[in-house]
Amino acid sequence: MRINDFFEPVSAPALSSCFMPQEDSLLNHIVYGFEGVEEFDLATFDVAIVGIADDINALNNKGCSEGVHVVRPMLAALRKTSRSLKIIDLGNIKGKTLDDRYWAIREVSKILLKHQVKGIFLGAGQDYTLPVVRSLTDDKGDVVVSVIDAKLDLLHGEADYSSQSFLTKLKTELRASVFDLNVLGVQKYLLGESQEREMDAVGWEYVRLRDLRNEHISHAEPYLRDAEVVSFDVGAIAYSVMPYHAPINSNGFNGYEACQMAWYAGMSDHLRFFGLHEYNPQYDTNSVGGGLCAQIIWHVLEGMAVKTNDVPSVESENYKIFVVHLHNFSEDIRFYTNRVNHRWWIEVPWKESVRLISCSENEYKQTRDGCMPEKWWRFFQKGYLK
Repeated sequence: MRINDFFEPVSAPALSSCFMPQEDSLLNHIVYGFEGVEEFDLATFDVAIVGIADDINALNNKGCSEGVHVVRPMLAALRKTSRSLKIIDLGNIKGKTLDDRYWAIREVSKILLKHQVKGIFLGAGQDYTLPVVRSLTDDKGDVVVSVIDAKLDLLHGEADYSSQSFLTKLKTELRASVFDLNVLGVQKYLLGESQEREMDAVGWEYVRLRDLRNEHISHAEPYLRDAEVVSFDVGAIAYSVMPYHAPINSNGFNGYEACQMAWYAGMSDHLRFFGLHEYNPQYDTNSVGGGLCAQIIWHVLEGMAVKTNDVPSVESENYKIFVVHLHNFSEDIRFYTNRVNHRWWIEVPWKESVRLISCSENEYKQTRDGCMPEKWWRFFQKGYLK
């Protein structure tokens, strides 16, 4: 099948408001669909936007199917990115049934991977994260997933799969193909003890909201730097700027923090897919949440536009290597740092080899002071859990 066959194409939106000359806006830098075009070269694009107008499995959030229609024109009204990206809005995914749409998202993701086009999935519930991850596990193993959420979508005993049990399904069916998974922004009073134990049992990590707020938001960057899939539930954002279907986000990230994390994700050399889910315009009477969704997507695009290749190499003069010997553990822990931007990585044991994962300078300093780095120990244990 051609990628055209998976979509209801969309026309360029009319801008209800624009804060700059139209030629400076994203509207003139996004190709909207392929209406009337039989063939086009997908590989000529950098980014594809995929709309998902569905809410069947968005538990208790009927109406989030309309989110893509609100956000699309708001995104078009924002400024073009610092470096021109070739962006296509493919339209809204088709499918007579829910399973049809899941299958279509999986197949579209495979096509985007084949042509090395990054995908931004906009709308619907977070359950659509699963077919996106599946597309990567079909292609390779050891996938890295970052989820931004106030809670853990690990629910058992439900009659049907839903947006609040997608992590359960991912763990059950795809765990062997997931190298790492982390959840950023978890609020502890929304977290069950059994869910904590479940995360520990599979070697996945969650980071509490308190550890990422305000000046600590940079702590999210190493997690997002390694992620190939980022799935953002807007319920992780405070209600004051993101009205939500459930009363869970009295607390949460503010708008600046949400956009900063989106920018970190876009800057990643590993990112393949970014999903923004659960926005429901029925609860957003003044469209402040829709405007923030558009700005989140803009920051992903801006991160892609300004990123530079930053993958450590022993041969490259841009990176410096530090080896810390931990006498109490008889282990040599190896760190890499970029001399220019001061990003850090740590070598962790994995299967019969080692693998580089992102870390912070503070983790290097703690190791230098004699502490076993938690990331090294977590992957050492997880190698046996596999």
